[in-house]
Amino acid sequence: MIKIVSEKIKKNILDLHFQKNLVITSTSIIIAFTYLIGVGIAILTKQLQFDNFISIIVLITISIAVLGISGFFFFKSYYHIKNILDVIKELKLK
Repeated sequence: MIKIVSEKIKKNILDLHFQKNLVITSTSIIIAFTYLIGVGIAILTKQLQFDNFISIIVLITISIAVLGISGFFFFKSYYHIKNILDVIKELKLK
């Protein structure tokens, strides 16, 4: 009886971690695509022009920062999601 309750509690905690990482993963994807769409629209409407070397460097720096941070959180959360799913599968097999 105690072992069953303990496994349910462990599974519920893993489910909460899974949900948290799923939110982080989806949010990082949304941020990256929103940024890319915004930059694309700015280029198409010629609000971003590549005449000045400094503006190109600023755009590249901001792009690396936004996409790098989003990518970091995406891959970190995706890795945790994979591990959580493996642990949940092991709990169900017992």
